[in-house]
Amino acid sequence: MRDRDKKLRRGGRLGAIERDVLEQLTAGDLLMGFLMSARSTKLMYKIARERAVRRYKTRLAIDRLVREGYVQRRDDILSITNTGRVLIERTVKNIRATLDTLQWDGKWRIITFDIPERLRQARDEIRTILKRAGFIKLQNSTWIFPHECEELSRLLRNDPRLSRHVLYGVLEKIQDDARLRHAFRLKSK
Repeated sequence: MRDRDKKLRRGGRLGAIERDVLEQLTAGDLLMGFLMSARSTKLMYKIARERAVRRYKTRLAIDRLVREGYVQRRDDILSITNTGRVLIERTVKNIRATLDTLQWDGKWRIITFDIPERLRQARDEIRTILKRAGFIKLQNSTWIFPHECEELSRLLRNDPRLSRHVLYGVLEKIQDDARLRHAFRLKSK
């Protein structure tokens, strides 16, 4: 009973493992609901397959990063190596250089993220990386750039904790983009 009282005093905050357990239980409840509905069996299999594919791809990406020396694994803990930091830094410099060397193709690249508070440090690191690469903050957690930067986006999403929280997109047009063109010193296409 004391643990429960402590939890209530903490405001019901949960640790990462506790949240994962609750997520798994919730997924089990969904599965049971699907099984109870004959029409939803197909959808249940589709969702289960998508989750399995996502886990498989994440595991392959982690294995590749470990094998290439960009990430190190100690038990269940992953951390970026100096080689991984150098790769990100080199990519940031290359993207920054495109501002002066490439002619604008009229398309905007956007990286947006919605990273939970428990990953605050990773969120702050992403902001720092995007600033150094020359991105401009469009709105909270939405950053814009005028040239191709999918490689940087891929590197950011390679962190298994962040892969589902970071999105990359290409836009043909943004309303009232004169301010952005001026900030990036771009000529109209």
